Amino acid sequence: MSSAANDENKESSDSTTNNVDGKVLNEAEPAADDASGAAVEKEMTPSEAADAAKVRMKAHVLLAKVEQSEAKRSPSLASTPRESAVDLTRTAEEVSTTATATAAVDAAAGKVEETTPIPTDTAAAAAKTEEEDEAATVAEAKLKKEKEIEDKKNESSEELTKRLQKLALERQKETRHERLKVIQSDQTSHLSSAKTFQELKLPEHLLKAIFEMGFERPSAIQEEALPRILANPPRNVIGQAQSGSGKTAAFVLGMLFRIKIDKPATCQALCVTPTRELAVQIFQNAVTPMAAHMVGLRVRLALAGETLERGDKVDAHIVIGTPGKVVDWLKRRIINTKFIKVFVLDEADNMVAESGHRANSLLIKNQMPKGCQSLLFSATFPDEVIAFAEKMVYNPDKILIESGPEFLVLDVIKQLWIDCQQYEGGKLQFLEDIYSLLTIGQSIIFVGTKRDADSVHRTLSDSGYTCSLLHSGVDNDERDRTMEAFRKMESNVLITTNVLARGVDVDNVCLVVNYDVPVDKDGQPDYETYLHRIGRTGRFGRKGTAINLISDQKSIEVLASIEAHFSSDGKEMIQMAPPDPEALAGVIEI
Repeated sequence: MSSAANDENKESSDSTTNNVDGKVLNEAEPAADDASGAAVEKEMTPSEAADAAKVRMKAHVLLAKVEQSEAKRSPSLASTPRESAVDLTRTAEEVSTTATATAAVDAAAGKVEETTPIPTDTAAAAAKTEEEDEAATVAEAKLKKEKEIEDKKNESSEELTKRLQKLALERQKETRHERLKVIQSDQTSHLSSAKTFQELKLPEHLLKAIFEMGFERPSAIQEEALPRILANPPRNVIGQAQSGSGKTAAFVLGMLFRIKIDKPATCQALCVTPTRELAVQIFQNAVTPMAAHMVGLRVRLALAGETLERGDKVDAHIVIGTPGKVVDWLKRRIINTKFIKVFVLDEADNMVAESGHRANSLLIKNQMPKGCQSLLFSATFPDEVIAFAEKMVYNPDKILIESGPEFLVLDVIKQLWIDCQQYEGGKLQFLEDIYSLLTIGQSIIFVGTKRDADSVHRTLSDSGYTCSLLHSGVDNDERDRTMEAFRKMESNVLITTNVLARGVDVDNVCLVVNYDVPVDKDGQPDYETYLHRIGRTGRFGRKGTAINLISDQKSIEVLASIEAHFSSDGKEMIQMAPPDPEALAGVIEI
């Protein structure tokens, strides 16, 4: 829509410019002919005098504009051959325009000799109109140029993401058998991994959409999960893999595969996530492009703030929402569960953990019809959570990371910790100094409490940085606008709590700052949250950096425990960096 609008504006602008030029030239030329002819009238009627005066006035204005353009032209050489060609063309046009304008002035002067002078206010008004037209044309041209640059930037970013995604998935496959283990509930099953999407015998509309999204072959988790997800009869699956490995695409493909488009729409798939931002992301970045050729598909978001008229039911084939809202709609019978074929829990460890959304997840699961397929996916699955999930889901196939938690950490992420106890102004001042000295792309700052998040946001905003704030205390509509602005790179710094730690994928995030190290409600190290936080950078093989700011001895102990949990053979995973923003520039990878 934006491109079409710009094209229309351009045509309008070009048309306007041509009309103005044509009018000047078409009126000036007869005057020149009269001036050069043998018979020039000595006396003119008032109407002719006024017309001639207008011609002379416009010609003077045109000359002034040409002189201004020549004065502003830089004497330096153009930086590219294309710029040189543009300058040469512009110079030729200006010479031609100058000659024409000069002829018009001379002709007009001859024609209106001994007539009444042009009123000053008329000339000023016309000159002002010309300047306003020129300013409008320049503004439109500038907007068009900025739009072209932004479009090229987005295209380059998307192309880079696809290439990095491909490389990252290939890299995962190199060690797939070492990292993933598959535990089938039915030991007699002959299901095997799929090397290509064509082997899965997907409908043409899904296969076409997958390739359009840039997927060429299944990732490691998709190779093992998809044959089980798409099996007939359906298999329940508990799946685990690193951040950015294609888990979301796997379960979304599973939902769309089972959907039969009908009218009125019946709810056939339900996906529950811990946060609204993740629900919106699944809808926008996965369901929408993957269902591009499913005409008539209806999707409904079940989020805080979404309302239905009394007595209305959900008229959608897929519902994606957060646990509280989904439970509310189920209790009010807004969602008819009779036809649901696929039930998904994303970030499943959080959804079924005792400290997470276990109660609501159980309420939802108990409402699912007999035979409904259950898919539970996450990057982290502690043993006790897996044990509970196995009781919650009947006979699941499990696809888990085999070799231990150290393989969950992406090795493209450089992890640092900085002791700010002796730094003047503490970690808040250090954080401000980092952003004042380093050129950083997009970054996310994770803060322990809403109050501290507000304080960090206020400090950076007062220092002139374009930053956004997102936590549970922010209005829902504002949360949606904040995430949209951050994805579009209208904001470079996002300050948040753990509400954004899980699943949210923004390709250009190159730095994550743990302003507070993550702890659970009892003050103990929160290993899973740490992993999910730093996983917001280093997406699809890009390099990224995670910085942990330390302000007391307790934080040092928590971070040491986290390192011991994820590192292997006592290897140092989180390196110490000096509390010096300038020195930090030498070791940071952004």
